[in-house]
Amino acid sequence: MTDNIFFDLNKIKKCGKNVIIGKTVRIRYPELVEIGDNVIIDDFTYISTRLKLHSNIHISAGCKIIGGKNAYVEMKEFSTLAPNVILSAGSDDYLSGIATPMVPFEFKGNAKIGKIILNKHCIVGAGSVVLPDVIFEEGACLGALSLANRNLEEYVLYGGIPAKIIKRRLKEEILQLEQKLKNE
Repeated sequence: MTDNIFFDLNKIKKCGKNVIIGKTVRIRYPELVEIGDNVIIDDFTYISTRLKLHSNIHISAGCKIIGGKNAYVEMKEFSTLAPNVILSAGSDDYLSGIATPMVPFEFKGNAKIGKIILNKHCIVGAGSVVLPDVIFEEGACLGALSLANRNLEEYVLYGGIPAKIIKRRLKEEILQLEQKLKNE
């Protein structure tokens, strides 16, 4: 791991082997972040929520994983975020409240604080947004510039705003590639 300009890497709750975190990655609460083996988090990524990354994960440049201390995001093995993805485990209905975290009291308006889970072999395409309380079943994918506001079925490719089913993925081929990788 290289040095980081925004936080002390030693404050990460758990960090596995062969982890690469870009110098410009910003993790607001490193004590709430767990990272497995063989993980890459590219530059210009911002993380401000509880996060658990299993092994063999790639988070591309410019991603935002947000929600605050009470929200939760988990990415399981072989999951990927393409550039500029937003995983928003905390959101608001924009009808009430004050649009700043700097108010002198605990006022959250109509905030929705939840979790986002990406199971094994999930991909989120470039520029896509995932809202709170969305679960990607194993192998689910969200195409570029899409919005996931509900759970996604296993081994299905989704796209659009809001996301709709586009096509089934090739589950057997994906699992064969995983097995080949593990045998090398």
